[in-house]
Amino acid sequence: MRAFPLLILGALIVGGAASSPGRSPAPDRLEKFPALGFGFERSARLEARQVPPESEGLLLLFATKNAPNDRAAPCTHRVYRIEGPGVDATAVRAWVQGTFPTADVAEERSVRERYGRSPVRLTGRFVVEDLERGLFVHAWTGPEDAVVFVGECEEGLYRRERRAFDRAASSFRFFDQAEVDLGRKQWEARYRRTVLPFEAERIEVGVKLAAGWTVTDTNSAMVLFHGPEHSPVPRQLADAMMAVRSRLRVDLPPDQEVSSLAVVRICRDRGEYLTYGGSPGTVGYFNPSVGELVLYDARTNPEGPIPLDHPTARTLYHEVCHQYLHQTMSAATPHTWFGEGLAEYYAGATLRSGRVVGVDPLEDKLEYLLRPDVRAQVPPLGDLLAMSQSAFYGNAAVCYPFSYALVRFLETSSEARGRRPWREVVERYHEGLRAAWRDEVEELALRGISRRSYDVAVRRSKERALGAAFEEVDVPELERALWSWIARGEG
Repeated sequence: MRAFPLLILGALIVGGAASSPGRSPAPDRLEKFPALGFGFERSARLEARQVPPESEGLLLLFATKNAPNDRAAPCTHRVYRIEGPGVDATAVRAWVQGTFPTADVAEERSVRERYGRSPVRLTGRFVVEDLERGLFVHAWTGPEDAVVFVGECEEGLYRRERRAFDRAASSFRFFDQAEVDLGRKQWEARYRRTVLPFEAERIEVGVKLAAGWTVTDTNSAMVLFHGPEHSPVPRQLADAMMAVRSRLRVDLPPDQEVSSLAVVRICRDRGEYLTYGGSPGTVGYFNPSVGELVLYDARTNPEGPIPLDHPTARTLYHEVCHQYLHQTMSAATPHTWFGEGLAEYYAGATLRSGRVVGVDPLEDKLEYLLRPDVRAQVPPLGDLLAMSQSAFYGNAAVCYPFSYALVRFLETSSEARGRRPWREVVERYHEGLRAAWRDEVEELALRGISRRSYDVAVRRSKERALGAAFEEVDVPELERALWSWIARGEG
């Protein structure tokens, strides 16, 4: 998975599931976006999708309705804003090359100037994941910014989608002044009637929510869901998330209240997940830059509640661990063996009556390590502990299960229970990295931050944490005991 305040985690769901304010207007009619200052006629074949949080300048995203759920949407329309004066045709072309590095586009004749904005039209192709896709760009450049309408589609749909794009691009209307954002008013009213913390953060998440998504609030989190209207899944996964966080709070207590909102986004299917930014080989990920956990319902029949041992639920538990560590360690970046090993460990959580009653072994991972061809690829324990993130993920097939085995051994084995330095490794690392990173942040604030100084601070904090965790541990002796435990099948 990707790199990865806590107030009372008593997991009371507050407010229930509520649809995002607003309704989609009728297709092929002018659809206004008051807060953005423009409107246009959206294709009836497209539906609103959630805008990925790190897409610079992206305001709106629409994708094919009833798209295949096994790949990214066949066609999307996107609206971007390029801020700043002096955006002309040359600047638009440069922006296209920066946003779509493989693009090969040519300028075309466009409609006349309107609303004080000059049009720029580009068409061509670009390549993503070795597949060629059609690309259409229509920019409306003004004195202070440019609004850029972008369409892209699978190569086989090029001719049909070009006509649909042209119709939508030509329909743009601009308002003299952005109108009052009624959607924001509704979200403000919703949260000002509650005593939920993180009011401002919740409002901002709600304002950006695409049509069709619902929200389930807990005291410390928002669960966003796109799926059947009366599905039990959002409430169920909200409860499960809070149960795992409660267990983590006991095992790895925070030393101060968490000061940020936990956001969980459950996509409708794999296709929506991929369009949003998920990787093809994953069911979920945690994005630390925005604090958001993203996953999709990977069942073949998404009806009723998700079995609590289903891969979708296991993925939630795994990513919740990443999210919790990020929040309670002051956004420090742990060694990958620690983050992924601990997350895999909690993926085995067993839930009953709203609480974690145990953490089951993932026996297939331990059995896998005993295969001769796999054992030959497993790095020495000392190398794993100091391994960089890129090296870890480059050998993920063995580093994931070996890290999991190490954490489970330290947390559950009789050998570790009988050796204080061993059984305290996980907790000491967690506390050590948290303290070390806060010290480094203070130094950065005093001396100024640069890319190099930040990287040095991350490296030093991780080295301090590793030294504190293994100060009294003979690593070769620990490694021998670990392999003996794996071989006995006591996990």
